[in-house]
Amino acid sequence: MLINNKSRKVLNYFCGTDYRSSLEDYPAANDSAKKLVEAAKGDVGDKTADSELPDSDYFDMFCHWLVGVQKYALTEPKYWKVAPGRDAKNWEPCRDGNFIAMGWSELGDLSGLSKSDYEERRDKLVAELPDWTKQGANQAWVFSRIKEGDRIVANRGTHEVLGIGTVSGPYYYVDGEKHAHRLPVHWDDTTARSIEENGWRKTIIKLDQDKFETLQKAPPKDGGPQPPPDDKNPVYSLTMLAEETGMDEALLQRWVNAIERKGQAILYGPPGTGKTYISEHMAKHLIGGTDGFSEIVQFHPAYAYEDFIQGIRPQTTDAGQLRYPVVPGRFLDFCEKASKRQGRCVLIVDEINRANLSRVFGELMYLLEYRNRSAPLASGGELIVSQNVRLIGTMNTADRSIALVDHALRRRFAFLALYPDYTLLAAYHDATGLDVEGLANVLKKLNKTIGDRHYEVGITFFLREDLDEQIEDIWQMEIEPYLEEYFFDQPDKAKQFRWDLVKEAIGL
Repeated sequence: MLINNKSRKVLNYFCGTDYRSSLEDYPAANDSAKKLVEAAKGDVGDKTADSELPDSDYFDMFCHWLVGVQKYALTEPKYWKVAPGRDAKNWEPCRDGNFIAMGWSELGDLSGLSKSDYEERRDKLVAELPDWTKQGANQAWVFSRIKEGDRIVANRGTHEVLGIGTVSGPYYYVDGEKHAHRLPVHWDDTTARSIEENGWRKTIIKLDQDKFETLQKAPPKDGGPQPPPDDKNPVYSLTMLAEETGMDEALLQRWVNAIERKGQAILYGPPGTGKTYISEHMAKHLIGGTDGFSEIVQFHPAYAYEDFIQGIRPQTTDAGQLRYPVVPGRFLDFCEKASKRQGRCVLIVDEINRANLSRVFGELMYLLEYRNRSAPLASGGELIVSQNVRLIGTMNTADRSIALVDHALRRRFAFLALYPDYTLLAAYHDATGLDVEGLANVLKKLNKTIGDRHYEVGITFFLREDLDEQIEDIWQMEIEPYLEEYFFDQPDKAKQFRWDLVKEAIGL
């Protein structure tokens, strides 16, 4: 069977799998495709019996057609928290009528409206209605862009989940209703659940998959039993990884391929580019659908071989006497646990370049290249790095240039560059309704003034749902001190980016 990007999407959708574009996944994907074809023929009869084309060609044509017409949601769902009116007073009609609704009805029907036309309509109403704000009204625009297949959590305030459902059709508008903006929803679970989410002040908030699954497992209000745990990690596909990080799926695939090829990689770039966040989500993808696990450790200048591999540690006995046993370090302990698992096990080493790597790694320098071999340790025992171990490091190039990393270590890692991406900033705030074009322009001008990619100001400082409330403090307490330090001998450059001079251009 021909397995390409389109057929993989179809297989992953109908079979609940996470096949990737790798030779390793081909046999299983091929088997699933054949079973899917046979199941379809059993349902509808063999309409191709008299054709000269083999089943594999029909399957490929079908996959191209299905992806092309976009009839089904072949991408993974997004997750949203939506409050059904103030104090959830609209919950019963939503539940019984199989929909979720939102106010700001004065905006009118938003179906098929362009963003610029919507903003023109919004700005006119904000000028007329004193209790309206752009940010508040923008929640209706975000709501109208939710897709079929997305998941909805209906809440009452910060302490209760009322229902969990799946969007079953496109947005629509009911003229004359107080909550006129609507989405059809099949309510999968209307069990009232107890939660504690103090940040849920807005009507609509985008959730990540982890938060959604946590809410699904929240205890019922009547104290009912928790759902049983699953032995395997949930599947976290590359498409889900791309959607949650806002990064290009093809680039992420190349990065995952590099980690698989080398066994270890380092994400490097200036501060505020999301290196740790992306590393954690890449680890989640690598262990998805398996019994693997991930851990994180942060290096610092005092971190030593004894902390990471093995060392003598003083301990006090019950009699108050000192003893000095040899204790496994963080990595040795990690490898021991990984040897008992079948799936990939990922160790994230945050701020990897802040320690003396050659000293900390010791025998690991050899074993990073030669997996499943053993190296005797000076204090006894041996170190074995099994084939299922992956290392992902993060390196802040403002602390130490990549050129200063030991050459022997550099050739053992794949290096993945991460610089400020202003499209991610805009994509994130599409869901919050904030207009960050002015902020992006100020950041571009600032980073051009800095003139060194290793020291640019990243976007993660500004990836907050309440950015409009926090932007002044973020700029004055985090950005300005950083600029004063960087431009210590050029104070005029730092001065031109003080809050009082840029707040109007930022426009939040």
